[in-house]
Amino acid sequence: MTDATVGYFLIGIAILFVLGLVFALSSRQGRLQQERPAPPPGVHLPTGSYLPVVLAVGAALLGAGFAFRPEGMIANIFLAVPGLLVLVGSIFAWVRAAGREWREIERGAHDDAPGH
Repeated sequence: MTDATVGYFLIGIAILFVLGLVFALSSRQGRLQQERPAPPPGVHLPTGSYLPVVLAVGAALLGAGFAFRPEGMIANIFLAVPGLLVLVGSIFAWVRAAGREWREIERGAHDDAPGH
């Protein structure tokens, strides 16, 4: 392995460690048992979504495809093409989810739902 590959591997491990640490600290049992306050009437809060995480994974795959390319090629197609597909698919899914949520808000379907 080259020095660049080892460096990218160490950076990836460090990122996963920091994300795991943030997740562990933010999901402690004491915080989960507390009841969250309701927003005032008329205030809309978006629902939780995993689409930003999927979008980030697609962007990371695309970036890895450009970083770990064979000599003489612009990108590694085995990383860049799936990354591009995941990235574009998650963008479309996120935009569709936002549009669907907006239409439901306009119809007033969310007024009695928790968090809305």
